[in-house]
Amino acid sequence: MKSLYTILGDLPIAALRELAPWWGTEGPGRDDAESRQRFERSLRDTIASRFVWDRLNPEERRVLFSIVGPSARNWQVIEGIPERAGLAPKIALPIVTKLIDRRLAFTEVARVQNGELLGQRATFYGYSSPRNSQAPIEEKSIVYVPTELATGLYTTGRELFLPNADRSEKTLDELLLPYRQGDLDQIGRRFGLMMQSFYSRNEVRAAMAENLTQAEAVRYALERVDPLIHAVYDWLRAQDGRAPVTAVRARFGLDDIALSGLLHTLEEYALIFDTFSDGQRIIFIPRETLANLRKAETLPQVSAGLREVQAPRAVRPSDPAFLWDLIALTNSAAQQDIELTRSGALPKRAAQRLLSSLVSDRARGREDDALAYVEMLKQEACELGIVSAPPTRAQQRAKLSLAPRIESWGKHDLVMQARRLFKRWPSDRWWIDLPGAGYREWLTFYVELPLAREAVGKLLRECRPGAWYSLESFRATLQSADPYVLRPSQRCAGEAGFKLAEELRAHWDETDGEIINGMFRSTLFELGFVSLGYDREAPPAPHENVNPVAFALTELGYEALTSELSASQQPSPRSLIVQPNFQVILLEPHMPALYWLARHACLEQVGRASRFIFTRESLQRGIEAGSTIDDIVRFLEAHSNKTLPQNVIYTLRDWARQRQTDQLPSSNLVLEFHDEQVTEQVITSPKLKAFNLRRVGPRSVIAPSEISRQGLWRALERYGFGKRLKSGLDEIVAATHHRRATATTPAKGAPAPALKNV
Repeated sequence: MKSLYTILGDLPIAALRELAPWWGTEGPGRDDAESRQRFERSLRDTIASRFVWDRLNPEERRVLFSIVGPSARNWQVIEGIPERAGLAPKIALPIVTKLIDRRLAFTEVARVQNGELLGQRATFYGYSSPRNSQAPIEEKSIVYVPTELATGLYTTGRELFLPNADRSEKTLDELLLPYRQGDLDQIGRRFGLMMQSFYSRNEVRAAMAENLTQAEAVRYALERVDPLIHAVYDWLRAQDGRAPVTAVRARFGLDDIALSGLLHTLEEYALIFDTFSDGQRIIFIPRETLANLRKAETLPQVSAGLREVQAPRAVRPSDPAFLWDLIALTNSAAQQDIELTRSGALPKRAAQRLLSSLVSDRARGREDDALAYVEMLKQEACELGIVSAPPTRAQQRAKLSLAPRIESWGKHDLVMQARRLFKRWPSDRWWIDLPGAGYREWLTFYVELPLAREAVGKLLRECRPGAWYSLESFRATLQSADPYVLRPSQRCAGEAGFKLAEELRAHWDETDGEIINGMFRSTLFELGFVSLGYDREAPPAPHENVNPVAFALTELGYEALTSELSASQQPSPRSLIVQPNFQVILLEPHMPALYWLARHACLEQVGRASRFIFTRESLQRGIEAGSTIDDIVRFLEAHSNKTLPQNVIYTLRDWARQRQTDQLPSSNLVLEFHDEQVTEQVITSPKLKAFNLRRVGPRSVIAPSEISRQGLWRALERYGFGKRLKSGLDEIVAATHHRRATATTPAKGAPAPALKNV
């Protein structure tokens, strides 16, 4: 007997195209090896085999089954077919001729011994039978179906002739039983299901069947298939999950090729299968799937869509508390010496001192939560480049200090800073979202916060600024779109997956829903994105654990969500009030001014209106950070809405002079240049390295007392720095003249120098 590959290789291309409709497939487009191989693979399929059976009449089916059935194994002596098929020879033999003409069966003369082909191992589906070697050998005409097609034809033919072979009565686990491991893996990948590698094939199949029969799995699959397939599935459900193939053809106008493609796709997603039932070819939805779909329809349905509501009775206006707290942390780093622990965390005592100046409600909650918030605040400030903790040389522990990027961060306005933080939020590993008031843990290890935050941010962009929305409708909209929106990995886990979908919906309000509530009452509120509404007479106190019932997107939140414009260049508002008692009040949240004051004064209050106070120590720390007293006075004059009090200016300058006097030894020489660029060149010049000059201010350097001041002066003149001196020149000249006078005055008792003859 020839193989299918040999038979198809010998047939002309026209014959292959005539054969294709019998198998519900498309003939090869070109006459080449690749096209013929593709056509051959399309015939080795159970769906294609059902097209063959469907086109045959009852007598033709019986004859073909007598050839591929178990008693024949894929061939039969032609003269024995009438008996095997239970038909009269005058009916059976012409049918054999028809099958051969249609190239559904093939004939040849073979040597037969005792009912078996000579030279072929006598096997029956894996079981060996003894051969009578003494029986006579005969040459007989046989009819056969290539082995590659016989298995599919026999498997599907059983559905016509054996009552227990009707697949519509089987469970999905039984339907998947003939599938190879690779086929099961392909189905799993279409649903994103991942099974552990140590699971056996039976365990994988059982877990997959349990998942794919769930209503949520059906919804997931239908969202990823063509609209036609979705329509066929909905139509079949309306037909009670079972319909003849002829009805499908008529309803959707499908030819054999389109129907074959449709059935293959439906079976690849385990949505719909085809079979023969009572001699008729039908398509059906597995029984368990249909039952779960009906059960899901009886459950309360979640109404999707954001719902606007009236203004609530109690409102907490938005306040970007986290942005104010960053300023408080900046002030602590600038005005205090805070030594971190060996792990890089804030010591408990330093964190508790900082809590008193923070604005967020978290700072007034339980001690553990408040300290965790302080640590989160410190980590965020480090990530943003506002503060840093560089290790010191003298000791292992680091000190909290200001970072270089604080200058650029402070130039951004409130909206830009909120936008920067919100963009970091989804993937921010340090950020802590508080849970809702009614949170109950259930399989929380599946929750993926980055995806949850992205989903919340995406839906929040659909809100109108100033309008009040029900928080319940916000949660319901996220849930209805996909109950796994916060935990997609659970859907992919074969152990949990779709089979826990209904249980997830039952726990959703107190787990995933409360996580969303917590994002509103903590992160989104602390960034100033939303105002919160409550169904009570007064807003809750900081220590009360109460969820809001409504929210309104603020103008700040709307601009931060929808605009990408940078606001780093801001006008300088004259909203600063400098009082004679050294208090400085900033009436507007002008961020550049706030961050400047945080580095030069002590914080008393921060928010929409902020209050600072100048002290001798805060001024000295500001000067040590690189500012001069002229810079400080100039800033206050530029931002103040009226003339600065004279006592404040005099005292600030006096504190600056006292600091310079106290800091520098009298024997050292201080040189001040006209600009910072020249000062930097003097410090970094290799030609002046021998003088050990040290920078003590933006435009000031100090020279040790032991150096030659005359040599320093000559070097500065030679390299062009002498003309750039602002002060210190008189000290150099005086020292030079003093040395010259000392050198020309004879010592006591020494002979006078000889006069040179003119």
